[in-house]
Amino acid sequence: MIPGMLVAQPVMPFSSFNQSPIIQIHNLPAIDSAGILGKRHARYRLVNNLVSNYTRRNTANENLLFDGETNRSTFEYSRGIGNGREWGVQIPYISHDGGSLDRFIDDWHSTFSLPQGGRDTAPRNRLSYFYQRNGITRLSLDNATSGIGDVRLTAGWKWADTDKDTRSAIRSSLSLPTGDSDQLRGSGAVEVALWVTTDRVQHWFDYPGSIFGGGGLLLMGKGDVLADQQRRVAAFASVGAGAQVLPWMTLKLQADINSPFYDDSSLRQINATAVQLLMGGDLRLAKNIRLDVMVGEDLTVRTSPDVVFHLALTVE
Repeated sequence: MIPGMLVAQPVMPFSSFNQSPIIQIHNLPAIDSAGILGKRHARYRLVNNLVSNYTRRNTANENLLFDGETNRSTFEYSRGIGNGREWGVQIPYISHDGGSLDRFIDDWHSTFSLPQGGRDTAPRNRLSYFYQRNGITRLSLDNATSGIGDVRLTAGWKWADTDKDTRSAIRSSLSLPTGDSDQLRGSGAVEVALWVTTDRVQHWFDYPGSIFGGGGLLLMGKGDVLADQQRRVAAFASVGAGAQVLPWMTLKLQADINSPFYDDSSLRQINATAVQLLMGGDLRLAKNIRLDVMVGEDLTVRTSPDVVFHLALTVE
């Protein structure tokens, strides 16, 4: 099949969000598709985000070191219930440890003359998520840990389509404090997110695809992590595009942004807007099976992980 014969279809956004140690504990969502599942139509998705963190900063009042790897594996189930509505559940399993990616990332940065940011002189495969403010240790995790994170309940409603090429939906997520906040697997509070997502079929020269985007607000209860600095509201948004270059391959580019989750800090790692660039695509393994492959980079340095390796297997 030649490119001109490919049928334009909406492109699915990457199912990823900021995986900073102190942000991934909150109910920050991926914007998801603008399409709502039909009645009794189910979607199963297994998402894995492997994250390498290294950032260090010391000032007169604050000392911070985020050095380690976080692996977040999430089982997602969604089901259409008719009348343009769907519900779902997301169950994450989170592990923090020293990992094994440091040498690979050091070599990658060296090969392409990218800044190391001190990573090349730090001990390899170390776990240390540490933050001290005004002489008081506010966060310290240096022993490997793993377990269930905060379970999320999701819902979606179809919004009136403006034309045949455009879809829109309202989505929401409620997270329950099922994860251990002391081990950075949960926030320790109930949190609610509400957002709008939309997409539009688009052709890129001879290649069909779509543009997509969305954004909303996250309302957070008073959590256990950096409780006296945690904000109660955060904003988030994503925008991206994709093109189907082969019948079984779609290339995608996406940018994610979120406002700060904490205040009373001069450190970008704590109190700054984060922007990430996600690059990759999806492979159509069968008619109803798709594999997403993505690498994420921090465009605003020190506000999100150095690198994210993302895989997502979807069956629907």
